[in-house]
Amino acid sequence: MSFPPQAFIIGAQKAATTSLADLLAQHPGIEVSNPKEPDFFNVNWERGLDWYRGRFARTDAVLLDASVSYTMASTREWQRGTEFEVPERIHSLCPDAKFIYIVRDPADRCYSAYWHDKRAGREKSTLRNAVERKTYYTMASYYYLQINRFLRFFPLERFHIVQFDDAVRNPLSVAQSCSAFLGAGYPEFSFMQERQKNQGFQYNFAGEALRGLSGISRFVPEALKPLAKKMLTKELPDLTPEDHAWMTGHFREDALAFEKLTGVRVLSGPR
Repeated sequence: MSFPPQAFIIGAQKAATTSLADLLAQHPGIEVSNPKEPDFFNVNWERGLDWYRGRFARTDAVLLDASVSYTMASTREWQRGTEFEVPERIHSLCPDAKFIYIVRDPADRCYSAYWHDKRAGREKSTLRNAVERKTYYTMASYYYLQINRFLRFFPLERFHIVQFDDAVRNPLSVAQSCSAFLGAGYPEFSFMQERQKNQGFQYNFAGEALRGLSGISRFVPEALKPLAKKMLTKELPDLTPEDHAWMTGHFREDALAFEKLTGVRVLSGPR
């Protein structure tokens, strides 16, 4: 295939999209953009097609843009009063595009996004205050709302829905199904397991003191990096059942509509 790309991973954020993109980059028939999230159709539109073309090292493959922001930008841009939607822009350049959409329990995804900011020091509020105050944490979990914006321009059969649990438990199988969906060829190709990316952790006191030192990681031998990470971080606290139920209340109606549309259930536990 040639430029512009005809394949996209559109989300959801904090749902193993990075790990899947890295796996698909192994495939000889797929070329993932560099960076994997060029955000062309929202943030970098004004840079033009030459800039976008330059994000791909070659064009003799299925070109894959893995900008998960595309399932969030439409809502954000409309809230700011901007006169466009990302799906419309994609359709204007790539009318035959195919989309991979990884979905996760909406409350768990929201919680992961909250802790992403929390551990980076950008979020000081409690979970409930942050979720009530910032739509950023919730919008990417409204899967029905997001996919409906794309369905105005693309038929449902252009979407390959992947469940987060499958992507974590069976990443090689999921990568194989995605490459087949994209028509990347090389059916005999075998993916190789990679370390899971963007795993949740929180810096402990020592880690907070050291992580601001520029370039410190390059002095740590590769063999010792897993031990150093263990010493300087701690696992994130589990989402309590009470907070999970509270957040699920935000997403239940949308999640049930998404399940009815796609046949994919995203809510865990009782409905």
